[in-house]
Amino acid sequence: MKAFKFLSNTALVFSLVLLASCSSNDDLEPASDKVIEFKANLRDVTRATLESNNDVHWDLGDKIYVFGDQYEKAGLFNITPSSIDGATASFTSFERDLPSGFKAKEYYYALYPFGSATFDTKTSMITSVLSAGQTVTEGCTYDKDALVMVACADVLEKVFDFKNVPALIKVNVSNNGAGKVKFIEIVATNEANKLSGNFRASVGYAANDIKFEAISDAYNKNTVKLEIPASDESKDFYIAALPCNINHGFTIKFEDEKENVVYERVSKSDITLKSSKIYPFGSYDFAALLPEK
Repeated sequence: MKAFKFLSNTALVFSLVLLASCSSNDDLEPASDKVIEFKANLRDVTRATLESNNDVHWDLGDKIYVFGDQYEKAGLFNITPSSIDGATASFTSFERDLPSGFKAKEYYYALYPFGSATFDTKTSMITSVLSAGQTVTEGCTYDKDALVMVACADVLEKVFDFKNVPALIKVNVSNNGAGKVKFIEIVATNEANKLSGNFRASVGYAANDIKFEAISDAYNKNTVKLEIPASDESKDFYIAALPCNINHGFTIKFEDEKENVVYERVSKSDITLKSSKIYPFGSYDFAALLPEK
């Protein structure tokens, strides 16, 4: 199985194998009590892990959406706590909790993580949202919920190879132990360049690329903002952004807890953000940039 990576060293692919539970006395069991199970394997790749130790693991509370090719409503699958073994876990759902007739004849489509989403059976496009306001997940340097991935699986193989939708903007911060900076915000100069909001995306079976398009509406913004923790250490923080062309440059703003701008830098350079790529936006030492008064 081919790994889909952030640049050369950070993979964002994992496999999910769909297994329908069976029994010799299925005809005696109420249909509503049958369990459908997804088995997830993360042996040689990482699941949105960007730290240097490259731990591979599933987390309690993880959820995924699975769509059938003929059903607009998603089946919600919860991780099974007892199944988590580092790189391997199962996602299960009772048939009674799934949309009526949840079976696909040809393909399945999946979205990770669980969140607001719809599915168009005519175009096979998943519509979801990338939040403009992101918060570093505990133990990470990014918002796990912002690293949206989509996948398609053939009905026979039933294996999902997830691909990451957003690009990642990397900002290195040091000497922020006093919490001088609470938020990092990226603002595209051209308001037409949407960095967050609603989008449509799909990955056809065995496809290498994501079919992606942003949706123009009131929820889409030319900004993304990440809330970060205080730390004296030098840390790389990652802000998820929708793939787009940033025309006429951008501004990177550092804000205090009241969202007042304490430092900013303006770039006039155009840049193209692509899915699953990391873009370094500089290093910032707040001991030098924001000296004590």
